Amino acid sequence: MILGAFILASCGRAQDSMQDAVTATMEKAIEENVGVSVDLGDAASFRENAGSVDFIVGDKIYLQKSNKLVANAIFMLEEGGLAISFQMANAKGGSLIAMINHIPRDFSLPLVGKFSVSNSYDGENPVASLMYMETGEAGMMMTPMPYEGTLTITKLTEEEMEFEAVAKGGEPIDAENPANWKPIQVKGSLKMPIIQSLGIDKDDVLK
Repeated sequence: MILGAFILASCGRAQDSMQDAVTATMEKAIEENVGVSVDLGDAASFRENAGSVDFIVGDKIYLQKSNKLVANAIFMLEEGGLAISFQMANAKGGSLIAMINHIPRDFSLPLVGKFSVSNSYDGENPVASLMYMETGEAGMMMTPMPYEGTLTITKLTEEEMEFEAVAKGGEPIDAENPANWKPIQVKGSLKMPIIQSLGIDKDDVLK
């Protein structure tokens, strides 16, 4: 039994090494074509990857932490500053994206971004956006979006990331009609997320 376990472990390491070699080749190809540094993560983190989110609009629950999701984090250096994006998806085609951009490189936690209808940068506060899409009979459907409030990143390590949103919002057609907005509460965590970084070293972002 010990020998069997050793063989399985060795096979697992061999598969990881092969996958990491493929990833390294992909990173090099992307960097040569796009001209920015890219870090696509490693195979070991993918095996332990798990995302969970509570997403509630008014009295309707769209996602619960018991729904396990694939968790990705993307760090991108843009002209307007740093952007941090969390992307989580389930096997049924549901996908949640939470992003803060226009972040200064010397930021500290908690990192707060503000939602607005215009989703534009006011020259001072990082900009937040959050969107959840799910598959229905009519295809991909968007759910209510935040138009006022904050998105806060509270933890940002390689092993775990956490964020929460306290906001108000509604359907896209209600963007200019605050009377129809409902409270939006979001609380999510990413365990061993797959980290992709473009134009910046991930270690310069992680806290």
